This record gives sequence, structure tokens and C-alpha cells, in this order.
Amino acid sequence: MKWRVLKHDKLFVVFRNLIVIEALFYLTFLVLALAADWGDVYEGLAVSGYIRFEVVEFFLLILSQLGLIIFVFAKAMNEEKNVEEVIKSGEHEKLEFKASLRWDVKRGTVNKELEKAVMKTIAAFLNSDGGHLLIGVDDGGETVGLENDIVTLVKQDADGFENHFNNLFNNMIGAEFRRFVKLKFDSVGDKIVCLASIEPSYKPVYLKTGDGENFYIRTGNATTPLKMSEVATYISSWWSK
Repeated sequence: MKWRVLKHDKLFVVFRNLIVIEALFYLTFLVLALAADWGDVYEGLAVSGYIRFEVVEFFLLILSQLGLIIFVFAKAMNEEKNVEEVIKSGEHEKLEFKASLRWDVKRGTVNKELEKAVMKTIAAFLNSDGGHLLIGVDDGGETVGLENDIVTLVKQDADGFENHFNNLFNNMIGAEFRRFVKLKFDSVGDKIVCLASIEPSYKPVYLKTGDGENFYIRTGNATTPLKMSEVATYISSWWSK
């Protein structure tokens, strides 16, 4: 199925980064080679009588290549480890888990209320000190993955998921605030999760639904609605800092 493409996204990023680093390395190597005749420099060394310059040059290139490959893959593995560490840390004031964006496991169908819950949490982070929302992990820290969400979309891959997220965000929060939210897809075991990193907004954010507009903030590790009579006081105190 198309959602399986998600599992190759990380590998694609790794190889893309490797190609970029390799290109920069060879460009640097070429500039250094043109800037000086390293062969003549090497010939002035005592070791040149035992090992030819071409051999040394070849092994230096090989070692450099191995170093670059190890660096890129180690960085990718560390990023995955970081996501697992985020999960292990559990929910707190600046981190909340959501098992899915729209798929209701209990009902076995799409549930628009789940989409509202995700946007409500993001709006609360925007109206507070920011934070992180991890989609694809349940309240107990168990990795559920995005696969059930993905198969409900027209475009069944990471781009399709982000496109749907964008549509929800623009309709319920507003396109002007989208720049404060960064999405990152990562794999945990054989599951794909999405980490939304949210920065504080420069002005109040209201969640728009069929019931009107609502205002949410973070209080401890919970998302809390404010009454309209409380909103003005919060806004004047929060954004006048």
C-alpha cells in the first residue's frame, strides 16, 4: 500500500544528506588540490621513500569516505533515538501524545472530533509557551503509528498526511500561524510518528469550529479552555510581557 512509502522517507533523507556532504567534500578536496601541489610536499617527507603518494592519497580518500558515511548514519540513528527518548519522558507541560490524527480505533472509522482535539492542543501551545505534540503515540506511551490515518487520505503518504494537517490547521486555526508549527516524521521500530514542534504565537489564537470560536491554553500538562470573560484578562497579561 502507498503508506509503506513512509518507511523509506528516512532512508531517502539519509542518502540525500550523504550525497550533499560527499559533494561538499569533493569540492573542498578539489579546491585544496588546485591550491597546492601536495605531491611535491609529500616527496619532501621521509616516508615518501617507502610509500608512494598515490597510495597515501587513495587510503586518505577511503578513510574520509568511511568517516562521512559513519557520521551521516550515526546522526540519523541519534535522531531516531531522540524520538524514543521523547516518548520515554512521558507527557508533561510541554509534551502531549495523540494516538492518531483522525482514525478512531474503538469505532474503526474516521472521527472528526479527534482532528479537533489535535488542533485544540496545538492552539493551546500557541497561546502558551509552546511545546511538542507527538501524533502516533497513545497516552500510555505506546507507539501506535500513523498508518491508520494515512490509509484514510487521498494521497497515502507523508505528504498526504501533512497536506491534510495543513487544511485542518488553516481552517481551524489560521494559515498565518502555520509558520510556528514544524512537522517532523520519524520511525520508531516499524511505526511512523509525527512530531509537531510548536512555538509561542505573537498574538492570540482562537480555535474555529462549527460551534464558534474557542480559546485554549496549557495549564500544567493539560489543555484548558478559557471562558470569554477570562480571555481578555489572559491576553492583556500574556502578550504584554
